[in-house]
Amino acid sequence: MKFIKEIEIAYFRSFYKETLYSCRDLNVIFGKNDVGKSNIIRALNLFFNNQTDDVTEFNFDIDFSDQRRDESQSSEGKRKFIYVKITFTTPSNYKKSLGDEFYVKRQWTVSREDEYVEEVSSHIKASQRHIVTRFLNLIRFIHIPAIKDISTFRTLLGNIYDILSESVDFLQAVEDFAAKVQTSTSELFSAMPKEIAHQSKISAPSRMAELFETLDFETIGVEGGAAKSLTLQRGDGIKVRHIPEILNFICDKDSYQFHIWGFEEPENSRDFVSAEAEASRFLRLALGGDVQIFVTTHSPSFYNLNGDGLQKFYVTRDSDQKVTIVQGKNLERLDVASAVGEGFYLPAVAKALEEYSLRESEAASFRAKAEEFQQQIMSFTQPVVLTEGKTDEIILSEAWKRIRGSKAPFKIKCCDITDGADGGSAGASRLALSLRAVPYDSPNVVIGLFDRDEAGYKEWRLDATFTQADLFSDLKISKNGRSFALLLPSPDFRTDCARNQNLPIEFLFPDEFLSAAVDGRRLELKPIMATRKLGDETIRVKIGDETAFQQIDESSKSFFAKAIVPRFPDKAFYGFEKTFAILESIVERPEKLAR
Repeated sequence: MKFIKEIEIAYFRSFYKETLYSCRDLNVIFGKNDVGKSNIIRALNLFFNNQTDDVTEFNFDIDFSDQRRDESQSSEGKRKFIYVKITFTTPSNYKKSLGDEFYVKRQWTVSREDEYVEEVSSHIKASQRHIVTRFLNLIRFIHIPAIKDISTFRTLLGNIYDILSESVDFLQAVEDFAAKVQTSTSELFSAMPKEIAHQSKISAPSRMAELFETLDFETIGVEGGAAKSLTLQRGDGIKVRHIPEILNFICDKDSYQFHIWGFEEPENSRDFVSAEAEASRFLRLALGGDVQIFVTTHSPSFYNLNGDGLQKFYVTRDSDQKVTIVQGKNLERLDVASAVGEGFYLPAVAKALEEYSLRESEAASFRAKAEEFQQQIMSFTQPVVLTEGKTDEIILSEAWKRIRGSKAPFKIKCCDITDGADGGSAGASRLALSLRAVPYDSPNVVIGLFDRDEAGYKEWRLDATFTQADLFSDLKISKNGRSFALLLPSPDFRTDCARNQNLPIEFLFPDEFLSAAVDGRRLELKPIMATRKLGDETIRVKIGDETAFQQIDESSKSFFAKAIVPRFPDKAFYGFEKTFAILESIVERPEKLAR
């Protein structure tokens, strides 16, 4: 649900005057400590509940902006006031009276801090103001503070009582309880003089709300065992995980039509895995259509959320103590390095975790098919040379046919056991995983051929289960002796490419063939650029025109391998000779190399 569209806050606490635009179902507010993230939640609480938070009454002197206070003291024309202005996207059943959207502005002054002056959109007629009031009375704003102690649960239990107290079944249960107590204690007053205790009895509590707040939640873990008190015996991480469900119950059962949660730091007391799950759960709840949620957070799990129903706001404070909300396009352009320079590490941590999660997801996908891959290896009747991508397989197979002219003593196969991609950094990663999956009892050896580029060299290093070969410095062998990792050997005319770690398999062809075209299409090369800072400008400079300083456009690889390479004369393939010589040596004497 996203019926709050904009929030304008003026002269409230750390805010001078800021607006949150394009609010959505779930609104994630992040920033360093003590910049004012929570003041957005407090401003909403002030607007809807007329107090700063659940335990703090509104105090103009405390809640008034310091910057505005200084201005008003130095200039008689500067008035002292605070306002919160909310623009609503009108629900369909109110559009006829209130239009597609409207705003409500509530303003507090130093002389009348216990009440506010309300202003509404000019297009709403005076005779329809009562409709605005009716609409606002249907909204319930619930604030959950960053520190979720026992008082938080008492407040929630009090809210649950408010709901149950309207139930006929609940009221009857209270009466039945009181009647049983009276029956059991009837002898208590029998001996007292009638003038003192005429018809005395124990009655139902008159302050049930307070009684309800003293109740507790009983929990039993998945492991079973005795029931435990949620608030007294369970860890903080377990306790806070109950809060969204309690809020959901309240929203489902109460008499309000619209609900807003202001939830501070929902990740508190959670480990990384449960924080990831909670972030996803908050997004699902918000997208469910019954509640709009505003959260403050320091968690990369919430920061990394994405989706159409999500909006993010970065609250920052400059050296002059001015607080700014970075959002929209400006937030999309937020530079991670700049944020780190300001001492704000969340974007950098979130980016690292996102990349790690992506790699873990790829690894998990690979592991799911590793058994199938191992079965394939066991079924091969000859050694296998694995390439990073399909285009490498095509080129290498064509090169063998041209140079040797006979059947290869090994099977050339792409390692794309997960998605059939052409290669790239993901191909090098998959190739490394494939080599690690070769079983000790494989009937044939498996050789992985890595491009001699940055990604290939990184993955070629593998791990402690692979050791350096004595015969070739660019060859590694698994401890079980059944898999080998070979960096693409460099022909004499490509030593500069090898030195720059920029030798993909396509560069084994001389330059005169790299530029060949068919139907106007060719292997597209792009210059590698260097960046340099000149004053406030970042200049990108071409390093050189030689092949060693070029990189291949991935989209042109497939056409080059399938349509251009087969048209080359045999002499174009002499750069592959060293590669095949080493592969043949490995296949001919793998046991000797493995010693």
